[in-house]
Amino acid sequence: MFCFRPGTCQRFIRFGLAVIAGFGNLTAYAKEPVMSETKTYCVGRFLLDVPKDAEINGQSNEFIYGRIESEKTQIDPKAFAAQMEKREATLKAVNPDKSRSLKEAYSVGSTGKVLVTFENVYGDKDYGFEAYKLDHDHLFSLKQKNFDETVFRNEVSSRLKNDLLPRLRNRQPDEIPSEPGFCIKDGFIADNAAQTQYENASISFHFPRWPDLIITVSTATVSKAGEKTLLQRVDGHPLPVVYASVAGQLKTLRRGTHDVGDRKGEEILELLPTEEGIKQHSFRWEASGTKDKVLLPDLVLEYESGTPLNGHPRRPTLSDDEATKLFDSIVNSIRVRPTGPAKVSSADPTPSSPQAPLGEVVATGAICPQTGWWQCVETGNIDGGRRRFFKAGEAMPTAVLLGDTNIWQTLRGQRPSHSLNTVWSLVAYDETVAPPVEVIAKTDAGDTPGAALPDQAPPG
Repeated sequence: MFCFRPGTCQRFIRFGLAVIAGFGNLTAYAKEPVMSETKTYCVGRFLLDVPKDAEINGQSNEFIYGRIESEKTQIDPKAFAAQMEKREATLKAVNPDKSRSLKEAYSVGSTGKVLVTFENVYGDKDYGFEAYKLDHDHLFSLKQKNFDETVFRNEVSSRLKNDLLPRLRNRQPDEIPSEPGFCIKDGFIADNAAQTQYENASISFHFPRWPDLIITVSTATVSKAGEKTLLQRVDGHPLPVVYASVAGQLKTLRRGTHDVGDRKGEEILELLPTEEGIKQHSFRWEASGTKDKVLLPDLVLEYESGTPLNGHPRRPTLSDDEATKLFDSIVNSIRVRPTGPAKVSSADPTPSSPQAPLGEVVATGAICPQTGWWQCVETGNIDGGRRRFFKAGEAMPTAVLLGDTNIWQTLRGQRPSHSLNTVWSLVAYDETVAPPVEVIAKTDAGDTPGAALPDQAPPG
């Protein structure tokens, strides 16, 4: 017997300290087929099917830098901006020798904000951030610290601006996105899995007709190669001799390999005894992932019946056979979510029928959702100007930063340039009208951008 998690061990040990009174037969109260009707859910980059009446019991996630929190809210962009100003003021007032203070702040579109924080720790500056994104009726937040200044400025800040906040959006619990990305609680992060990054997501369900049952599915990228598989861990941690008599009451229903599609998996299905004379199902399936492969993470499904009510275990609602069939049905349904290109309108939107709001942000490489004028967040001498006109369906480009020429480059007609992944913000719809200044998204530098309108030559 191997303890999958602390709760399982505690239940088993409590029984070992009690007098075994014998076990009754399991009674199944469910009279209908276990998986006659199903509903599909998205967790991370995967889908799974569960009985239609399943209810979400809990969700958690981590993406790149940590846990992304979400909360339902009624605030609008104006109230969001006010909240951010208040938070900035609070952080500014903090002495960095005592706690985290504000270093700088910058906007990502009209409803995204990054507050760069720092703290003086033994003579060094510990950098961190608070990132916020408002989308419809949900406010997302991510906080992290303990970054070296160079790492933060060269890597972390760029990924927050270009990869995370612009691509994070609201999502209903039953929405199955069609584009590549990562499902989180209440949200979705558009991402093509091209970069090696940390990802972790889990979702658990409870069932009104089987109130003692909890099923949890989790996925996590692998950062270390060579980890032991489920059965290797079980075999490497036998039950201590002191529990030998108790182990005799343990029943293994099934144990071995269980592949799903092209994923190699292992399983162990056990009945655990309790001091009340009830045997509870403790099933686990795992598919080991591959290091640094975002689409090949560790996958785990846990099935726990007889969960306590008021501190006392309950008799499982499902029989051994029904429990096994339900377990198999859900495990076998786990698959990578199929994706396609981002959806765009079949016709170019017009000023009278815009499809995206002013302030919408899109990162380099994503598909432009709205015909109109877009402005990048980069400052300096940008080839073509910071404001450019794009049509819906085009891929959003990089920003090309032009450098100063030396005498030899001038004589040869050359000019140094550097391409940067960036974020574009929608500032106007009409191709023939100059984008008004008042809707320009704020940037961290606050520079006045150079324009490249139809009747003007671009600067530089």
